[in-house]
Amino acid sequence: MNVLDQAIYTKLNAATALTSLLAGTAAIYHIQAPDNATLPYVVFNIQGGGDENQTPKRRKNLIVYVRAYSGVSALNAGSIDTQIDTLMHGGTISVSGWANIWLNRENDIELVDNTPSGKKIWMSGGYFRVKIEKS
Repeated sequence: MNVLDQAIYTKLNAATALTSLLAGTAAIYHIQAPDNATLPYVVFNIQGGGDENQTPKRRKNLIVYVRAYSGVSALNAGSIDTQIDTLMHGGTISVSGWANIWLNRENDIELVDNTPSGKKIWMSGGYFRVKIEKS
């Protein structure tokens, strides 16, 4: 859903409290960060969901996965995630052609990965429930 992806990107990228913690204002990526992207950065994507088919109006009930990656520490990734949560949980997004009716965090996820070179990369993020209705 391109319009939802654009709305989430715009919301995250417009928040200087978030972007000031990242490698730059362009360090927000859809689905996957590019190879050799500079840490820290944020990645988001639609994880699941779809049409509710409960009313005559078209309504989407989606799960969006938003997460921060850091090469510094779990605490650093968590601080970035805190800013994501502040922006998203209970907030609104402007999706072209749709009305935002729900945006809340549902789950928290943390992990650490070891790269082939032995470097650790920490991730902190969560799933957000997004409900939108066709205007």
